[in-house]
Amino acid sequence: MFLKIKNCIIKILYFLISIYLLVFIPSFFGHKPLVVISGSMEPTLQVGGILYYHEQDLNDFNQDDILVYKTKKHIISHRIVNQTETGFITKGDANKSIDESEINNSQVLGKGTNWSIPYIGYYADYIYNHKYLLFGAVAIIIVDLGYETYRERKKKVGVLCEKNE
Repeated sequence: MFLKIKNCIIKILYFLISIYLLVFIPSFFGHKPLVVISGSMEPTLQVGGILYYHEQDLNDFNQDDILVYKTKKHIISHRIVNQTETGFITKGDANKSIDESEINNSQVLGKGTNWSIPYIGYYADYIYNHKYLLFGAVAIIIVDLGYETYRERKKKVGVLCEKNE
């Protein structure tokens, strides 16, 4: 009974770590994940989803692209309504009016995707802010793998000792 529970917990940990890694693998290819925390871009980008963005030359942005930019407090993703010489005019899809301030070129982080992976952002954000859980899960898996390797080796040694007798 204990072995079944242990194996079930280990499988769940493998699954949760795999999901977390899958979210961040695109980072290796320049696509950074961003958790959608407001409904200003719904239904295109759902609250709690993961949006990916990548750096792009300022001259390569077009109207209706999703612009990811930073403010003093947040990172925001809104759609480009107009481009000026000094920056961009943006608007959230769900907002009735354009954003109050123009986005300066220095605030721009990149171009976002027109889709998001729903709900997974809640999980990724939680684990990102509680990394000790991720490290703890990895430690448990490493200990379990080490113990299983030790048991297998012990069985082989036992079989060899029996053959030699």
